[in-house]
Amino acid sequence: MIWQHSRLALLANVFLAAATVSASAQTVTPTPAASDPCAPAMQSVCVTQWVPQNYTTTVTVYKTVCVPETFTAYKTVCVPQTCTRVCTVYKTVPHVQTVVRTVCVPTPCVETRMVMKTIVTCKPVTTVTRKCVDMGHYECRQVPCRMGCLAKLCNKCCGCDCCCVPMKTVRVWCPNKVWVETPCTKMVRCRECVPCPVQVTVCKMVPKQITCQVCCYQCVPQQITQTYTVMVAKCVPYQCTRMVAKCVPCQQTVTCCRMVPCTVVKQVPCYTSCCNVCCTPCCNVCCKKCRRCR
Repeated sequence: MIWQHSRLALLANVFLAAATVSASAQTVTPTPAASDPCAPAMQSVCVTQWVPQNYTTTVTVYKTVCVPETFTAYKTVCVPQTCTRVCTVYKTVPHVQTVVRTVCVPTPCVETRMVMKTIVTCKPVTTVTRKCVDMGHYECRQVPCRMGCLAKLCNKCCGCDCCCVPMKTVRVWCPNKVWVETPCTKMVRCRECVPCPVQVTVCKMVPKQITCQVCCYQCVPQQITQTYTVMVAKCVPYQCTRMVAKCVPCQQTVTCCRMVPCTVVKQVPCYTSCCNVCCTPCCNVCCKKCRRCR
């Protein structure tokens, strides 16, 4: 039962889709199937389809072409121009003028100044001289005499040492060194600086008023007319040529594609009413539920 309801819903959807393909679809009388009484009935439907078609045509296109163009340009040119103006100038004019000036005149004068004078003097200076003096004395001493060669040979021959040694008396100096200090006074020359007043003649600068003639310069204004040339900037037109890009139309043959409508006959299942379904013996239950045949 559920399968029959699903099949009916699928058939209704297919019918609605076939009906909306083209508004000019033509409906043909349905032909029911002979073998299966529950199979859906098929019908022929005329459907309009769009088919691509290539064709050759001539179109107008625009190409960018560089074209020479003449235009008027302006340039700045400096042109000399003569002008006149009145100016005030100052000239230096000399003139003599009497003025009183203060000058410093050197004047000699005598001044007393203290100077340091060098004086040579003799002064006594006492010095002590140390001297080492030998304060010894002579003494008489007994010393053995010097033996000759014969006396030495005699002693050796005798073989005894008890022979008397001859002695003699000699005078011997006994030293006694003593430091003796001797004072010595002598005159030494010394130089000393002593302040001494001295009369000195110097020149002092004394201010003094004097009258003199001085040449001075004075600026005097004067009006003069000057002619000068200036450069004036002016705009001058001139003709120039430039290349300008322009769009030019031209004819071109192209191959285009267009969609052409075409009528095609297709077989689609048709929708049957509930009453026709209920007439079959396999759909009694459906007829009882929908109750449209009663």
